[in-house]
Amino acid sequence: MMWWSLDRISLAALLMLATAGARAQLAEFQQGVLTLPEIVSSGIAYRAEFRILPDSDPMRFELIASSTVDVSGSLLAATFQEGVLRVPEALVGNDSYWLEFENNGNNIFTLTDWGQIPPTPVTFHPAPGNPGNIDPIWQRLPGFAYDIGIGANGAVWVIGTDPVPGGFGIYNLNSQDGFAVEGGAIRIDVDPQGNPWIVNFDHHIYRWVNGFWQRMPGEALDIGIGADGSVWVASFEGIYFWNGLDWINAGGSGSRIDVGPNGQPWVLGFSDRIYTLIDGFWQQLPGEGGDIGVGADGSVWVVAPAEFGWDGLEEPRSIFRWNGFDWDRVYGDAIDISVGPDGMPWVTNMFAELYRGF
Repeated sequence: MMWWSLDRISLAALLMLATAGARAQLAEFQQGVLTLPEIVSSGIAYRAEFRILPDSDPMRFELIASSTVDVSGSLLAATFQEGVLRVPEALVGNDSYWLEFENNGNNIFTLTDWGQIPPTPVTFHPAPGNPGNIDPIWQRLPGFAYDIGIGANGAVWVIGTDPVPGGFGIYNLNSQDGFAVEGGAIRIDVDPQGNPWIVNFDHHIYRWVNGFWQRMPGEALDIGIGADGSVWVASFEGIYFWNGLDWINAGGSGSRIDVGPNGQPWVLGFSDRIYTLIDGFWQQLPGEGGDIGVGADGSVWVVAPAEFGWDGLEEPRSIFRWNGFDWDRVYGDAIDISVGPDGMPWVTNMFAELYRGF
């Protein structure tokens, strides 16, 4: 181990000596065994145990037990994709680490990279400005829509309610009457130049380039774009950002996503929990959401998760705004939400009616 730094030698020692008690739903190493409560691979979740192989350099682990479990939707779940096992957080002694392993075959995994997670808690700063009375005044807009995307330049695009191949019609609302473009989609967002990016029924990703749809690599459930042009997608397999050439996996998985003005993703997991990425680590926020929107000014809004009444019909969903520490409920209800450059929400409701907040 002489080529390892002192920090790495410290981790090796911790791995050999850790005897801390269990922490629910968090990966943990104790008595020579790494226990992962949840590993998500191809949409299926597993619980697994790995035994460290003595005197291995670099450290290697052997898979000794596994069983299927329910997918929790937590972004702290480990992921296994293309031969790489990523563990967002594991408890080793009294410290937490992120870990990355390469599958060498025959149930052997080699530790290829790792880092310590800072023990200091993250402080969430208040939303920009003083919101005062944040109850929007809602203006009903013409037409109907299932999803809305708004660019940092104010360009508004929506997914309509008319079925077409690939999903539903795609419309630009910048003119008085709006106009349709070819194609169909189910999710949409807009880049700072006003160009839409979409996800269709087949989870294929497209962007609008010079009047035509350009197919992008990969698949997604939702897409979000920040005011700085950062593009992120949420999928069963992970949360990815576009580096200009390909999608880079940031770990976790999710059903809904939007992006702050500085490129910071905000994600809803499959259990409706809310997460954001800070200094490379996923942090869970209080509350739950069914959709999320972030404005160019940094304002973050969510719609409550779906609930159904005794008659089986969906109940109206409340709308909330992040105040930097918790969620403030505002007047109105919605199904989907997006946020304009001024920090005010645009929503669709359970009747697919389109409203703008002032």
